[in-house]
Amino acid sequence: MVTVLDFYLAPLAEITSKEFRMLCYEGGADGCFSEMISAKAVTLKNRKTIALSEIDGSEPRTVLQFFGGDPDVIKEAAEKILDRVTPAGIDINAGCPVRKVVAARAGSALMDDPERLGKIVKTLRGVTDLPLSVKIRKGFKTPNYERCAAAAVENGADMLTVHPRLRTEMFSGVCDFNVSVELAEKLPIPVIHSGDIKEKSDLERFKGTKIAGVMVGRGALGRPWIFRELKGEAVGEDEKKAMMTKHFKHYIELDNRLAHTMIRRHASWYSTGMRGSADFRRLIFDPANEISQVIELVEDFFEIKL
Repeated sequence: MVTVLDFYLAPLAEITSKEFRMLCYEGGADGCFSEMISAKAVTLKNRKTIALSEIDGSEPRTVLQFFGGDPDVIKEAAEKILDRVTPAGIDINAGCPVRKVVAARAGSALMDDPERLGKIVKTLRGVTDLPLSVKIRKGFKTPNYERCAAAAVENGADMLTVHPRLRTEMFSGVCDFNVSVELAEKLPIPVIHSGDIKEKSDLERFKGTKIAGVMVGRGALGRPWIFRELKGEAVGEDEKKAMMTKHFKHYIELDNRLAHTMIRRHASWYSTGMRGSADFRRLIFDPANEISQVIELVEDFFEIKL
């Protein structure tokens, strides 16, 4: 049996930019996944989407995640992106529950069509020798993870990530950890668990199992150092403040509109659990506040200098 060794940052739309990934590497992540990249948008040469594939030269292990419902479109998109950058691997999203993604027959819609999921994996396997992974859910409306996992393995996937909730559950309740453990025991490839990992004690359920690692998404919001904590390392308050400062300064260097949005968003997550956080969030989200006022509020609340 293996012990949980690898800790990954999950792909999060509008969050897992290369700047946030670098912060999470500093916070102990062994690997990071990009934001979801729309295969169709890449083929249409959408600059904003293509920019999501940018990887900093110092990123040690970043995987690009694609979503789409047509094997040929995903193939074309991957070829275009791989001409520009060489990631640590390619990941296929078969788990996103968002309505517009499902409507495009992508994301978790693939859970209802294991054959099409298999074709996508096989098509990508034919254009790259890079590690190829698939992220699935427990199912769409009913459990279907065994068939989807088999389709991924049979068509050349090297790793499987499982978020064990149905699409209909979205992110509610508690995920079914037993599904991840079951697949890890049965499959010949590494299985990564994704979902409800927030504290080191959450890893206890994987002792003595074949789970190869865990993926953290929402747990990293406001806690990019969570990966070090999951590994049993203590992270001091000064270190946390230094990481926050670096994060906020990155956005200050961008245009005011984006900075205004992103600083407030991340500041609200960083404030979770702190005394006075409710009043702080009310103040920073006051639409009357200019970016300079938001920065001042952030400096005062976190006792940092931007």
